[in-house]
Amino acid sequence: MANTRIDAVNKDYREIVEKSAGSGNPASAQFETLKKKMIERNFTMSGKPFPTFLKPLFVQRKMMEYFADTTSVIMDCLEKVSDLYFKEPAYRKYFEMDGLEAELAEIDPRYPRRIINARLDAFLAKDGVKFLEFNCDSPCGMGWHDELIKLFDELPVMKELGKKYKASFDGILPRWLPALQGKSKQFGNPPGAAFAVVCEDKSTVVEDLRLMVRFFNEHGQKAIWSDMRRGLYDGKTLTMDKTPVGLVFRDAIQEFTGFMDETKPVLDAFRDGKICFVNPFSSRIGGLKCVLWFMTDPLSKKLFTEKEREVIAKTVPWTRFMTEGKTEYKGKEVDLVSTVRKNKDSFVLKPNAGYGGFGVTIGKDVDAKKWDQVIQDAHKAPWVVQEFVEIPKDDYPSFDKDKTSFKPKNVNINFFAFDGKFGGGFVRVSESSVINVHQGGGLVPICYVE
Repeated sequence: MANTRIDAVNKDYREIVEKSAGSGNPASAQFETLKKKMIERNFTMSGKPFPTFLKPLFVQRKMMEYFADTTSVIMDCLEKVSDLYFKEPAYRKYFEMDGLEAELAEIDPRYPRRIINARLDAFLAKDGVKFLEFNCDSPCGMGWHDELIKLFDELPVMKELGKKYKASFDGILPRWLPALQGKSKQFGNPPGAAFAVVCEDKSTVVEDLRLMVRFFNEHGQKAIWSDMRRGLYDGKTLTMDKTPVGLVFRDAIQEFTGFMDETKPVLDAFRDGKICFVNPFSSRIGGLKCVLWFMTDPLSKKLFTEKEREVIAKTVPWTRFMTEGKTEYKGKEVDLVSTVRKNKDSFVLKPNAGYGGFGVTIGKDVDAKKWDQVIQDAHKAPWVVQEFVEIPKDDYPSFDKDKTSFKPKNVNINFFAFDGKFGGGFVRVSESSVINVHQGGGLVPICYVE
């Protein structure tokens, strides 16, 4: 959203960075120190330093109420769309779940809601938030983010900005821990039940999860990290690395489906109702791109309340399942495929079950020949088409020896939701139109300014 207050903050921050060049601790040196500390604190992905920039995204503190309200409404909508999979068999063909995933999705978690941890990926446009897709299977980055804001708080350039503005960062884990504890209590675990945070020991996100475990233990919650293949189950108690646990927080579903024999103890404990398992595998349904079609198609209006329909109309871009036939577009009935082919600059094509930005094709970024090829590919496997939303930009400092410059980069804003409520957020930054850490993007925090 356009905001003169934030324009002033950005201008002042830029001046602080540029003026530091003549000081004993220039911004370029501060950036090198930041990166060094990130490595020292295991802020790495697959052993490589996690990309970042010497600037947060500045947002007015009063926007948080809007973020929280919008996130809560969208999460309720996601639960309703996910229900279609279980209550309306005719819709199951659109939810890309293979036999094993479908079987795991049927396991009853024995607590309310299917999506306990979600990340809603969006653009912060001039007229508000625009949600592009949802990660409801195993969103990560919470530990990394909260470690990063500690480092940003130490930056001299941020301390200098703080002399003029009341600026602060918000942690995500302080919201996540009570949400998990609440879920454990709903499940029926005693207050002292230990948590196991699990992923493959070679996972790209293992350091993020280790940071999460450290935070839990520092705040009175006994927790361990373990590989999900190291469980032992005696029919009553699940033990991970010699620790009896009452709750398991997992990473991606593929880490279970890819090692079914080795993950059997954890899965058996989940099936038997002996552990609180987060997220249940049914949560993956909410992360498929087709859910945005169900939200925006007029035929789905009966699913939602009046307020939910209003929020969807304002925040979710027009999305359709990419298939032959007629559909509504801008108030008119059109042939979907021909409309998408003729108006490539207005659309984005995405694999329905894709992740990490892989396969996403933005019409504006390719020629007509490539666009036609992607449309053909979209007929071979489930894809969706989404109306293109202009990508927001923000200026970030770049350092070349003694020279400092600010360059525009593409940004998206990502909101976590815990048990249906706003859990904080972070920002991803990239020169690419597909903004994703797996595509070479970097992570920066949101700095709230009053």
